[in-house]
Amino acid sequence: MHSLELLDRLDEICQLGYPVLIGPSRKSFIGYSLDLPPDQHLEGTAAAVAVGITRGVDIVRVHDVAAMLRLMRMTDAIVRR
Repeated sequence: MHSLELLDRLDEICQLGYPVLIGPSRKSFIGYSLDLPPDQHLEGTAAAVAVGITRGVDIVRVHDVAAMLRLMRMTDAIVRR
């Protein structure tokens, strides 16, 4: 899947020197990967956001803001200490 490859190669994309935004929230690639309907994509979205942060993403677009904000703060605390 193209979305999975893009997430896997985010470090390369981020090295281009431009701000990078990802919007993995409830996307179909999560449903295909986990065989789940959109209302059950929270954990898959969280995994994609965490990977994005560890690979240098600047901005994320999500539906479940409160949960993803906690995830982003924790991921930042781990990787950027």
